[in-house]
Amino acid sequence: MTATIRLDPSNRIVLTRDLRRAAGIRGGQTLKISAVPGRIVLEATAQTTGTVEKRGKLKVWTGAVPRIALAEAVEQARRSER
Repeated sequence: MTATIRLDPSNRIVLTRDLRRAAGIRGGQTLKISAVPGRIVLEATAQTTGTVEKRGKLKVWTGAVPRIALAEAVEQARRSER
C-alpha cells in the first residue's frame, strides 16, 4: 500500500488506520526508524519475548511465533545472532 501524507503544523507524521493495518502495526508498538537523504523508513519491532537456543545442530525459537512473514523472521533471527 502506498499513501501520500502531509506533516502537521508541528512537523509530526500521522499514520492512518489503513497504513497501520496494512503494515500490521498495533497501537503502542515500538517502531525502529532510519533515515537517508530523501527517505525515512519505519520498521515495526517484534513484541515477542524469547530467545534462539541451539539444540544439537538445530537452532530453536523458545518464544511465541511472530506474526510476520517467514523470510523476514529468518532474517531478523540472523541479524540478532551477529
